[in-house]
Amino acid sequence: MSSDPLQQLNQAMKVMGDMAAGMPAPASGPGSAAPDFQQLLFKAVKDVNEAQNVAQAQVQSFSTGQSKLSLEEVMLSAQKANLSLQGMIAVRNRLVEAYKEITNLPV
Repeated sequence: MSSDPLQQLNQAMKVMGDMAAGMPAPASGPGSAAPDFQQLLFKAVKDVNEAQNVAQAQVQSFSTGQSKLSLEEVMLSAQKANLSLQGMIAVRNRLVEAYKEITNLPV
């Protein structure tokens, strides 16, 4: 699996969708332990939070003149944090949509 937490989360969601559609889960041999969905989600949220905090600290230190970073570096960091937040919001929306779909299934 990729090292990007959002890609890992997306892959886990695809596997769960395939399992819900009746397809067998991918074989997990002794050498390939499948990551836990909860751990993937927690790590992704933690990484997004960390990116937001770093970007905010860089913006604050740049605006007060305490940083030696250029404006371009500060803006790049802020945009990376924004993109990661937008990706996390998209994942959240998909999870909520899937939950609503599951709760509307006839029993």
